[in-house]
Amino acid sequence: MNVVQPESIDQEIVRDIAADMRGELDRIQEQMAELNREHLRALALKAIFGADPLTRERFNHLHDHIDQFPGKMAELREEERLLTRWLDRCRDLLDLKAA
Repeated sequence: MNVVQPESIDQEIVRDIAADMRGELDRIQEQMAELNREHLRALALKAIFGADPLTRERFNHLHDHIDQFPGKMAELREEERLLTRWLDRCRDLLDLKAA
């Protein structure tokens, strides 16, 4: 594997990349918050619907926001973890160059 030497990386490029990653991280965190809100809303709707027969639309809504919630949230958390790690590497590259 080829490893790029830190001294050969332009700091402005690293800053630009880090800014893009921070924007992506913000977007992922917003998605996580929205997914959580929709999940809580679906749980409330499930309690309201009770044992009454569900239309296909209501069933699909509950399935999308309750049954699929753990998998969707796990994907977003993994993306958040990776972005955070990459941002740390950007910071390390910038700190190394500044030292």
